[in-house]
Order: sequence, then structure tokens, then C-alpha cells
Amino acid sequence: MPSAKISMTLSDLAPGSRVFVDANVFIYHFAGRSPDCRALLEAVGEGSIEAVTGPIVLLEVAHRLTALEAAASGFARGRNPAAALAANPDLVRRLSRYYFDAARIPDMGVEILPLPEDVLTASQEFRQSHGLLVNDSVILAQMRRAGVTVLASADAGFDRVPWVRRVGPADV
Repeated sequence: MPSAKISMTLSDLAPGSRVFVDANVFIYHFAGRSPDCRALLEAVGEGSIEAVTGPIVLLEVAHRLTALEAAASGFARGRNPAAALAANPDLVRRLSRYYFDAARIPDMGVEILPLPEDVLTASQEFRQSHGLLVNDSVILAQMRRAGVTVLASADAGFDRVPWVRRVGPADV
């Protein structure tokens, strides 16, 4: 979720910055909802910003884009498009744009970090100390292992982590 608390926006990142990109930045980009997110990913593609992400983020992007594609196609409407799709596998078979968008992420210049072998244990510390959910705690475990302290995300929950400097889109 967006937060007015962010002290830096995506456009404030200096050339040469290394940043972990959260799922919501990709979602806002692919959904056409954020010129800020698009500009960040263009800077990554041009090589002026170094970006990393993880497999959990890729899967979350694919999952959320599936629901958005289904809603935009009129296949699944309402409060929970994912539940509607789960109940109707024939509709899922008709969707593909979500896959092609998510599969482009590595081609955009974003490095996909491997999951630590001890991912559950490595991420538990962040669930316990900061009250984060599993996927967010995995992001922190990957960031720490990679030595990355800057996170591009609209999720204010990461603001509870003192060593993370969150930068977010100003336009969502």
C-alpha cells in the first residue's frame, strides 16, 4: 500500500544505485498505473540503476497479473478474481498475457536472486522481529544475503525494518 511516509521516491534514486524491486512496482508498471514505476524499470533497462528481485516476487507478479488480466477480459469480476479463476480452470487456460509480462522481467535487466537453501529459517527472523508476512520476510532474507539495503516498494510495512531504505512510487 502507498504511504506518505516515504522520504525518497523512485525518481530520487541516484544512477548506480542497487535496489531490490518488490512485486507492486512491476504490477503498477505492467498495469500502466505508474509512470514512476515505468521510469524506474526503463532506467534499469538502460543500465543506470542495478535491480534485483527474487523468484517469490516473480510468482506474485504472475499471480496478480493473472487476476488483472482475467478482470480486464471480463472473465472474472468481483472482489476475488483469483477465486473465480480457481473455480473455473477453462478460464485460466485462456489467459497468457500475465505470463509473457512476468517472463520479461529478467529481460528488463533485473537480476533474479536465488532463494537461500535455508529460506524458511533465514526469513523467520524478520517475521518474528518485524511482524512481516512470509513473502515479505523472504524478500528481506534475499536482500540481506545480497547486501542490498534499498527496496523499491509501495508497501509501507517495510518501513518497520531499520536497515531497509524504502523508495516508492509517488504517483500511486
